[in-house]
Amino acid sequence: MAARVLVIGYGNSLRGDDGIGPAVAAEVDRLGLPGVRVYVVHQLTPELSADLAEAAAAVFVDAGADPEPVRAVRLDPGTTAGPLFHAAEPAGLLTLAREVYGRAPDAWLVTAAGADFGYHDGLSAVGRENARQARGQVERLVREAAGA
Repeated sequence: MAARVLVIGYGNSLRGDDGIGPAVAAEVDRLGLPGVRVYVVHQLTPELSADLAEAAAAVFVDAGADPEPVRAVRLDPGTTAGPLFHAAEPAGLLTLAREVYGRAPDAWLVTAAGADFGYHDGLSAVGRENARQARGQVERLVREAAGA
């Protein structure tokens, strides 16, 4: 049975706060919410579009460099799929799901601002706080989507 909601946390945990997406997704996974499937990935790849096409909703989680600590933006598939190389962007995956599988889920991108993207494992104090706030935002979106 396909998951009703997908949470996809992506980023490089060996680049400090770039690991915010995977950290938030792992925390959401530990909640064990029914109907929710969580992916923790280094980067987005075209293969994820098959699971996206089967989901009712998706929440992508990534680190950002915004001045805002946490942002949640509704995503829409583009009008055409651009070239897909080894890595993709969330909107591109939604477009691919729609074009190849005939549908794309409702989707959001939650970004949490990072402060230190150096070569090391672990989040900075700013990254940890923003990841905590992002987790609350992701959990809210997931619960709303799962109840829909």
